[in-house]
Amino acid sequence: MINVLEPNKDPVDTDCVVSAANNLEVSEFRIFQDAYTAWYGREAAESNMNPYFIRYITEDKVPFWVRNYARSKVPDAQLIPQSAKDAGFAKTVLYLASFIVEYAVLAYYLAIF
Repeated sequence: MINVLEPNKDPVDTDCVVSAANNLEVSEFRIFQDAYTAWYGREAAESNMNPYFIRYITEDKVPFWVRNYARSKVPDAQLIPQSAKDAGFAKTVLYLASFIVEYAVLAYYLAIF
């Protein structure tokens, strides 16, 4: 589930980077380097990658160009479980909300009559 208190922090993005690294059998740092090359069309120096990677490690922040690259390297089947969890959570919240509203309306009608 996406953390609404920190909109730039999405655990699905970090999971995707890890999955891409596992699928390609490379390090997560290599994913950052390859993503930079794919997005900007030139290789990045290791020193240029360090700030992005440190922020990823310490704050779970994934730059948009890494997110795009990582998602292209992960089969859709591996992304479905998280989507299913999110959908299940949303269904549960909607069910509970409708249940609460239904009983609130019933209580209101009972109070009137």
